[in-house]
Amino acid sequence: MKIISVIPLKKTVFKGDLTYFSNLEIKVGDIVSVPIRIKETLALVTSVEELKEAKSDIKGMNFNLRKVTKNKGPSVFSPEFLDSVFDTGKYFAQNKNSSTLSLIPSIFIEKYDRLAKITNALNKEKVILENKLNIRAEKLLLQYPLEDRISIYKTLVRESFARNKSVFLVLPTEFDIEKFGDQLKKGIEQFTFTLHSGLNPKKNISTCEKILESSHPILIIGTPPFLSVPKRDIGVIILEHESSNAYNMFQRPYFDLRIFAEIYASKINAKFILADELLRFETISRKDSDNLNSLHPLSFRIDSEQIIKFGEKKSKEQNNGEKGAECKFQILSDQSIEEIKLALGNKKNVFIFSLRKGLATMTICKNCGDTLSCEKCGAPLVLYTSHQGKKRMFVCNRCQVDLDGDIVCRSCQSWNLLPLGIGTDTVYEEAERLFPEIKIFKLDKESARTSQGAKKIIKEFEGNAGAILIGTEMSFFYLKNKVPLSIIASFDSLWNIPNFRMNEKIIQLILSLLQNTSGSLIIQTKNENNSALLAIKSGNLLSFIREELEDRKKMSYPPFKRFIKITYLGDKEQTVKSRKMLEEIFKEYSPEIFSGFVERLKGKYLTNTLIKMDTKKWSLPALSLNGSIDEDLLAKLTSLPLSFEIFVDPEDLL
Repeated sequence: MKIISVIPLKKTVFKGDLTYFSNLEIKVGDIVSVPIRIKETLALVTSVEELKEAKSDIKGMNFNLRKVTKNKGPSVFSPEFLDSVFDTGKYFAQNKNSSTLSLIPSIFIEKYDRLAKITNALNKEKVILENKLNIRAEKLLLQYPLEDRISIYKTLVRESFARNKSVFLVLPTEFDIEKFGDQLKKGIEQFTFTLHSGLNPKKNISTCEKILESSHPILIIGTPPFLSVPKRDIGVIILEHESSNAYNMFQRPYFDLRIFAEIYASKINAKFILADELLRFETISRKDSDNLNSLHPLSFRIDSEQIIKFGEKKSKEQNNGEKGAECKFQILSDQSIEEIKLALGNKKNVFIFSLRKGLATMTICKNCGDTLSCEKCGAPLVLYTSHQGKKRMFVCNRCQVDLDGDIVCRSCQSWNLLPLGIGTDTVYEEAERLFPEIKIFKLDKESARTSQGAKKIIKEFEGNAGAILIGTEMSFFYLKNKVPLSIIASFDSLWNIPNFRMNEKIIQLILSLLQNTSGSLIIQTKNENNSALLAIKSGNLLSFIREELEDRKKMSYPPFKRFIKITYLGDKEQTVKSRKMLEEIFKEYSPEIFSGFVERLKGKYLTNTLIKMDTKKWSLPALSLNGSIDEDLLAKLTSLPLSFEIFVDPEDLL
């Protein structure tokens, strides 16, 4: 008789492992079938103990153990993959259950028996391949323009195939996979495979079968969770578009999938390449701190033929400038309007970028000064001209709560509300007013809720010569052809976002626009001498990046400190108790509790607690030399109730 601990391969309310008993021959790493409530569920075995050794623990249990019903044998997922999953969970202070579920595609669990049948038949061959292909791990940086990176990848793939090794190109989105797949598969179509959750489940499982059955080295292009494919001859993992925020999971367990990919590459001794037009500044700093080499000398030059212009938005007096006339904010500058007219007259398309969707990105009460915010999560409410068929609605973009456009201020019951900020709806209304005869398209998460919807909008836009597209960053994922004229309509509003990485994000945003523009880029701003803009104009980013990293070092910001943020939402009494508890639990780590940023939410308060750690004391050997996890801090973090959310390397501090 054995006592078995398992991780269920399905969502459950249980935070830790579950315990069962069995007479079957079961080993750690096996996949078994266990009863959870009234259903049979696949589960991963994490520990096996003889009954006589665990007898004292069993006597103390206040429930009866249930029986493991079936053993499906060793997991098809490699030990290296599972170790990477658990290490990633450890790094982000999350439990094994949520870590495992978030990093194994659901189709692999649903079709597990089909996958196991193939891998079991090939196990003997795979062991031989593993022994032959064990190579020394190497981490490299690649910072080059897109066309050059594509050329380098083609060479890498040929060299890897010659050494009988497969290549996995990791990308953050379905669009990126399609774009890179189209360019890299030419000439090796039969050896190139794409995997992402946007594909039909049958297509993904069929592709996986072909990958496993291929005796020839292959190129896999997929999102990070598909590193779970048990292909044993992968010798190179390339993490492309390294700066993309799409690698961040915005729901529990809040993983950064770049971390997972790097850990996995280290576990299987694969060459690991971090690549982009401009890598994240903290990644660039690792060249010195972690002794990373560059595949080619890092390029900090902006070799662009586009012309960058600056156009300042002003307030125009109406009624022919009469004294006391009302002032109206100008959405598009005079220069932008003239450039748009010229482009449209020559049947050229125009793209106008707006940072946020909606009519106004925030609304304040002119009587009491309060900002209209979501009662549920505290995010600012966004005003839309229409939302899901309704007119003038306030919507929370975080949790999708919507309210009638005629609401009053919750604090003082005033109707005197002032919409602020420029959203896509605001720009759309202005473009319609200025260019009534022109075909105008809008692309944001409200106008296109699916990938197919976004593709349809882009196809229509690019099929109409002399049209205007108004969109958010979402547009960058779908534009196929470069636009002759691009305009940033709301550049100065970027400074309203409290983020210590904002200068870096501005550079990335402008580079993305330049990549999608064949002619001029107009940046509407009152601050033409901003350091980030001056760096772009100079055509060389090296000095700017060095200064930015030096500033972060002085401020003890990442990458020189590891930030761990704990967020709690509760009423006044709960908040007071939680603060005292956090101060006591983490007192030796000098937590900073942002009492100044507590946000009132109809009787509830949002509290953020920040812990700053030495980077070597919160890392892993797979990520950096001498890296380790503070086990005491990890135990304290993982012991917190689920009402506390934990973010390691948070995007912001608020």
